[in-house]
Amino acid sequence: MAKRLRLYDCRVSRLPAVIGKCQSDIRDIANAVNTAQRRLLYAVEAGDESWWGTWAEVAFLVDRTTPLITLPREIARLESVNVCNRPIMVHNQFYEYLEFGNGRMPKRQVTCPGLIQAFTRNNAVTFRDLTSPPQFIRVVLGDAADANRRVLLQGLDNNGNVIYTQDGVNRVTGIFLPLAAPFVQSPMSFNAITGIQKDITVAPVQFFQVDPATGNEILLLTMEPGEETAFYRRYFLNPLPLNCCSGQVPSLCTPSGQTPRALVTAIAKLELIPVVVDTDYLLLQNLEAIIEECQSLRLSEADTPAAKQMAQERHKQAIGMLNGELTHYLGTNKPAVSVVPFGSARLERHKIGTLI
Repeated sequence: MAKRLRLYDCRVSRLPAVIGKCQSDIRDIANAVNTAQRRLLYAVEAGDESWWGTWAEVAFLVDRTTPLITLPREIARLESVNVCNRPIMVHNQFYEYLEFGNGRMPKRQVTCPGLIQAFTRNNAVTFRDLTSPPQFIRVVLGDAADANRRVLLQGLDNNGNVIYTQDGVNRVTGIFLPLAAPFVQSPMSFNAITGIQKDITVAPVQFFQVDPATGNEILLLTMEPGEETAFYRRYFLNPLPLNCCSGQVPSLCTPSGQTPRALVTAIAKLELIPVVVDTDYLLLQNLEAIIEECQSLRLSEADTPAAKQMAQERHKQAIGMLNGELTHYLGTNKPAVSVVPFGSARLERHKIGTLI
């Protein structure tokens, strides 16, 4: 019976013995497993689809006024996107700079949906951009045990200058804030946020912008306990329909009195989150492939030609097992591909074909 692979499952398997580690050595086993996952995930053999367990279907509600999707750290990229149940093209950043291409979007105000496309934008520091600057930044801790742990806020002050401060003997870009209950607030206002770092914490940490005049706050970012830097993939949708709730509960898409939102679903390529403790889940779900790649890693660090050759052989074995896993779960005779060269103008409509 299939189950979701955890660090614990690796630790109690034959993996520690084959890489020369004690079963109780959680840190070294976790390091080996994380390295093996990275090597297999970034291997050229992974291709565009990658291995079983490395993708998922996700959904977003996107505002028409700010048609941006900022991905959480668990997602590396969007492979395929549907807007209002219609598949759309997903372009990388070079697409808008092609010679003789259409250029950077948007070009003008669009009132008709037309051809909807998704464009990659620069990675973002926060899920929501700073609005109506300058703004103070308020950091709210989720557990009193995180008191005195620190966050580093980087950006531009209210004069548009880069913020520098002294941290002991070091000159740092940004300002360190020690966490305190119920919250801590930056001593200066920000025109822009260019970076956020934090210590590993017990609970999530939230970052708000606070209006200097009214005191109103808006949530910009929530960082998970294991996150140390904020850096998230972002996409721009153009032109996003004013609204689409066909077949759905309208109040889910656009609650009364709020900005119209569109439902966007996607197949997402998942990002590797390193495992640390026994209960952490692995991204790759093939234990035998992980064991083979850990052995390949160990052999690759030896300085003999024979070891290098054996390392390559172990890597090939791991790749073969991952390909076999794809076949086991997806099959090989029924790929999810549909080719309709004539669209709706099928040949039989024009009495062309073997059966008329």
